[in-house]
Parts: sequence; structure tokens; C-alpha cells
Amino acid sequence: MKVGNTLLRAVLAADPKEAGGHRVLFMSGDDAAAKAQITGILERAGFATIDLGALAIGARLQQFPGGPLPTLNLIKLG
Repeated sequence: MKVGNTLLRAVLAADPKEAGGHRVLFMSGDDAAAKAQITGILERAGFATIDLGALAIGARLQQFPGGPLPTLNLIKLG
């Protein structure tokens, strides 16, 4: 599983509730049950998650350097 490694440490350490929303963490992995458990933990901590699918696909999107998602700091509103 890969989650929470697209943001800088200082951003992750800050309050995930910002601007009336929740900071987004991208997730990829091959175990649906594990992803569901981690999603629950992260949501209780105040984050929103986006599941990018299997590691073979999602990990490349999260890869630093080279992927399009590292350092992309998104807030899910609502």
C-alpha cells in the first residue's frame, strides 16, 4: 500500500482540516480490506482519501520524482 507520501512532512503535520474542508491523501494498493481500514483511520484523523486503484497504476501517479501528484495539496470541500 502507498498512502500519504505525496505531501511534504510539514503539510502532513499541519491540521488536515483547512478552509472548511479536509486535506486529501492519495492511496493505492492491492488489498481492498487494508485500504478500507486505512481510509477509516485517516478519515477519523481528519483527512479525505482518494483511491487511485492498484499499486501498479496508482503508485506511478504518486511517484516522486516523475508522477503528477507529489506536492499537490488538495482540500476536499463539503
